[in-house]
Amino acid sequence: MPTLRSFTVLLFLLPLLSCNKATDNVATDTDHAHMVDTAQARTSEDYDFVYSIPDSVTATEFAVDTTNLSPEPDTPIKILVEGLFHKEEVWAGAESKDWIGLVFANGKYEIRNTSLQIEAAYDPVRDAEAVNEEGRKVISGRQVIGKDSSTLLFINGLDDIKPGTVDTAAYDSAVLKPGQQLPLRFKGKQFTLTAFGDSTLSDSTNYSYKQYGWKIAGIKNGKKLEQVLSQDEMLDNSIYVLHWAGDLDRDGIPDLIADLSNQYNLMRFALFLSSKAEKGKLYKRVAVFESNRK
Repeated sequence: MPTLRSFTVLLFLLPLLSCNKATDNVATDTDHAHMVDTAQARTSEDYDFVYSIPDSVTATEFAVDTTNLSPEPDTPIKILVEGLFHKEEVWAGAESKDWIGLVFANGKYEIRNTSLQIEAAYDPVRDAEAVNEEGRKVISGRQVIGKDSSTLLFINGLDDIKPGTVDTAAYDSAVLKPGQQLPLRFKGKQFTLTAFGDSTLSDSTNYSYKQYGWKIAGIKNGKKLEQVLSQDEMLDNSIYVLHWAGDLDRDGIPDLIADLSNQYNLMRFALFLSSKAEKGKLYKRVAVFESNRK
């Protein structure tokens, strides 16, 4: 049976990593299409979003589990992504909020006023043997489905961001091993993302690092700044993934969307905005959405 982890990896990494490849005909250092090879670009419609309820569980036998739902996060800015999650990972009432979406459409990224639905769905990790107090089988998963296909991120709490096309930084990688650098090219400017850490690899097929992290350097208001974005004491068969870089808040500095997972069963989507950075900093991490794949 597929696991929630395998579903999430399929949903996020395949379509997004394919969008980070450099092409041979890049004309500028700002690319609305985010270096997308159109032959490889995928939308949410390419994947089975909802796991089917097993044949052994008929519509009259199962009940939706609505217990122990999480309250709304106490943060000014909130984010969500499409996919299948455990019930406590999607906070109650999220579908009633006003959302903007970072959407890939017509060969470019744009901000749209949008909406999402949250539906009960079969959670293959938890629901196989689950029953409620009445002895009925339950479905407890939560399926987040966006109004617009190809929505990379849903954002709530950024009321000052207007809909429209978003300039996207050009870069040619998504994963950095310690010591590797990634230039983010944007409107004649360059910001350099650098990974650091100590390898504890026992073989070449897994990621295992100590004190792994990212730092970024660039020019802001005429000053060269460098900042550590994130760091973890240990990575367990996981590594940070840069999913997107572009000017969401339109201040001339590309904002970042990344998965800062430090463990193979964890997804930790994070949004970094330059306009919210403190003095002397390039970025502030303004929102995080986590999902456990087991």
